[in-house]
Amino acid sequence: MPSTITTLHTYDTEYSADSVEWCPHSPHRHLFVCGTYQLDKDETNNSGSSQTTRKGRILLFSYNIESNSLTLKQTIETSAILDQKWHQRKPLLAVVNANSEVILYNLSSEDQLIQTDVLKIPIQDEGEQLALSLDWTTRGDRALVSDSKGGISVIGVDDHGMHQQNRWKAHNFEAWTCAFDKSNDNIVYTGGDDAVLCIYDIRCLETPIVQNKSHDAGITSLLAFQHVEHLLATGSYDDNVRIFDTRFMKSPASQINLGGGIWRMKSNYYYPDQILCACMYHNFSIINIKKDYSIVLDSEYNEHNSICYGCDWSYDPNECESKLFASCSFYDHKLCLAVLNTQK
Repeated sequence: MPSTITTLHTYDTEYSADSVEWCPHSPHRHLFVCGTYQLDKDETNNSGSSQTTRKGRILLFSYNIESNSLTLKQTIETSAILDQKWHQRKPLLAVVNANSEVILYNLSSEDQLIQTDVLKIPIQDEGEQLALSLDWTTRGDRALVSDSKGGISVIGVDDHGMHQQNRWKAHNFEAWTCAFDKSNDNIVYTGGDDAVLCIYDIRCLETPIVQNKSHDAGITSLLAFQHVEHLLATGSYDDNVRIFDTRFMKSPASQINLGGGIWRMKSNYYYPDQILCACMYHNFSIINIKKDYSIVLDSEYNEHNSICYGCDWSYDPNECESKLFASCSFYDHKLCLAVLNTQK
């Protein structure tokens, strides 16, 4: 029998919402950020023509399970946000935006985000370039950033800030997503609007180790697993989640059509085989990956009425038996807090 999902809170983010990330660090696990992306076409430049501005906000929330209260702690005005990721070893948040920037924020003991550094990804060719996605190494000494020109950048991060180590052209169109392998920081996965899944060794970038062309549309999401070596999940505009054994990349080990295009996939920290998926034009779905790599649809969350973009599980082990998650959608600028009620 499918599990049920109970909505605890809804919140109007005002700007279109596309990213949610819970803080993984104690004692800050009650906190999460929501990123927004708003197109403003009403501004006029000096020549009198219409100008499009991409603006955004970082919303820092606190959730108290005992009182079931959701509180907005901080609002940061910024350029439109495409992705955010917390550092895995310290309370540091990386954000990529429509200005092709990577921005670092430190989380203070007073639960406030303080900007510590900003790095501009060099723009290739003419026209605007958006930074689209990012990922951290497990050690947190490097970040990986993809961009709308098909480029992938490796960013070194240390006590002195950020510095670009490398950038290469990985895809012919937008490089929607990128991820480090969780057992080997030299191996990276990239996916683009050209529907090609690539594996690169950053020590030798002349050609990819693997180019997989089994997807029927652009690759929009990648999930590399920490608990199982050689396991990779991909999400695509073709509505499918695919599971790969990275040692045998000719074809996926399994796949499931969830509908709507898969923009985000998040593994539950305490139940890592349980995956929360943002299915853009359908809903948010929760799937389970079995030991034989088969995929089972567990439940669907239909609270949102617009493009389902951002989602993440809470890291707090006490919150609703670790089945609490946040989700957000675009044009209805809606943020939800919900809990998965597992059938026993």
